Amino acid sequence: MSSESYFKVGFSADFLDEQRQLIFPDIGLSLLDLEPGISYEFLAEYRAEYAPSQLAGYDVLVTMKPRVTADSVREVERLCAIGRCGVGYDNVDLEACTQHDIAVYITPGGVVRPMASSIVLLVLALSHNLVIKDRMVRERRWVESTRKLGREPRDRTVGTVGLGNIAREAVRLLRNFGVARFLSFDPYVGEAEAAGLGVTPVPLEELLRQSDYVLVNCPLNAETRHLIGERELGFMKSTAVLINTARGAIVDQAALIRALESRAIAGAALDVFEKEPLETDSPLLKLENVILTSHSVGWTEELFRDMGRIDCEGAVAVSRGRAPASVVNREVLERPGFKKKLERYAERSKRVTV
Repeated sequence: MSSESYFKVGFSADFLDEQRQLIFPDIGLSLLDLEPGISYEFLAEYRAEYAPSQLAGYDVLVTMKPRVTADSVREVERLCAIGRCGVGYDNVDLEACTQHDIAVYITPGGVVRPMASSIVLLVLALSHNLVIKDRMVRERRWVESTRKLGREPRDRTVGTVGLGNIAREAVRLLRNFGVARFLSFDPYVGEAEAAGLGVTPVPLEELLRQSDYVLVNCPLNAETRHLIGERELGFMKSTAVLINTARGAIVDQAALIRALESRAIAGAALDVFEKEPLETDSPLLKLENVILTSHSVGWTEELFRDMGRIDCEGAVAVSRGRAPASVVNREVLERPGFKKKLERYAERSKRVTV
């Protein structure tokens, strides 16, 4: 079989380390190995934004961090689908992809449990002053550390900004810790649906005023950018904490720093930032009342195993002439150009498997 007749899957270069070795134990490559006529490779170069030349030779791209812009897909005709490792897709220009007959799909089934358990981890770490006590012990401040009392989630109020799959699983897990009330702000989830989850929907201001733990669980878009700013942080209790594992720009980072420095709120746990990596001179690095992780608190072997398999299953589906699951730009599915691509793959698949 000539190389031109292969269905080609490209993986972004950030799946590999500096020695071009796979960072993650399992990203589902065995699924592609079993498929006749499918080849795959990792892109030779990491760029923050894809160039068209990087994408031109692939039928499916599986990607992590690089941005896919309108310039990235300009004159890219072969590419049929982009599989995002994760549930966020704010780094992909959906409109441009749709106009170029490229489906964009995500991996919700792979991230729900590890991200929800990470939220619980951060809730408990803040509750029990884990990082502060660790630092004190290392600094030989043993007695002082024993007097640093925490505040448990038990009998308190947890509010989630966004009530999607991750938030719902976090609520389910946190219920085991005796939380008194769960509140949510999500304009896209009805009152009856929220109530069925044991969650009370409220306006954002009320959630911020009443919650002891504010969990940020919404996507980043035009509506949610700086959704929580100076004014909103001012509504929070001085004893409350904020946990953001979604996207950094949902919270005005400068306003949050001021709130933490002045102790207007008790603390925060941040896995995401407005600019990543976090600047080396960021005031956040000097604050005792904040936990910082590198947009990877939920990264586990299981997370990448499940996300990778979902992405590879999507690539296999496309190779057989079917749309992948969890497409976010659904309108592309009705475009004649996209349908024609799938028809070609279906015909090719018949020839390969005969």
